[in-house]
Amino acid sequence: MSTRKEITALKARWTAQALSDADRAFSKMDPVAAYQGKPPPYPFSSPFGTHDGYVDFRYLPLGAVPAFRTIERADLSGATDDRRGQLGRCTLIDCKLDRASMETNIGEKIHHCSFVRAKFTHSTLRGEFVDCDFSHCDLSYSGGGQIKFVRCNFTNAKFFGGGFDYCQFDHCIWDGAKIGNAAFAQGRFIGGRPSAEQLADAMIPGAVFENVA
Repeated sequence: MSTRKEITALKARWTAQALSDADRAFSKMDPVAAYQGKPPPYPFSSPFGTHDGYVDFRYLPLGAVPAFRTIERADLSGATDDRRGQLGRCTLIDCKLDRASMETNIGEKIHHCSFVRAKFTHSTLRGEFVDCDFSHCDLSYSGGGQIKFVRCNFTNAKFFGGGFDYCQFDHCIWDGAKIGNAAFAQGRFIGGRPSAEQLADAMIPGAVFENVA
């Protein structure tokens, strides 16, 4: 985990020129080529290179909307939506969004991504999330319909005020998750579920629990 001094430096490096370069890195990924399964015509690169093998966009105030694009191995830890960037309708593979703070649209296909201690309140999720780590993530007042979560870790995550009607949770981990009054109407829980105590105040009409202890 970065120290306060390191975080301050990571934020300060995003000068006007660096932000412009970052926006181009996202916008140059041709959505038509991505839709056709072809590689983007320009490299997806950061003005700061890589960090631990990930393209370095740590603490970026996101200003782009990379819809219909595939982003792989990007480190967006600490990123924000201060410049009104969105992560909706894109594919994220093996990306880090730890401690990111956004009220955003996110999803299409999200695989092997980390949202540890992130804050995605008042956000709209869609599509599928596979092998993602949401431990200590704040998802309060967020949600979406017909989302599929597979082998996701929700340890100590917060769901207060959320709405996840008609969503499927397949072999997810719920240890310490704070559900509160979240809604899971017609939800489907397979191979794992929040405890009865965790769901005491939740709205779960029509929810189905399969192969759970």
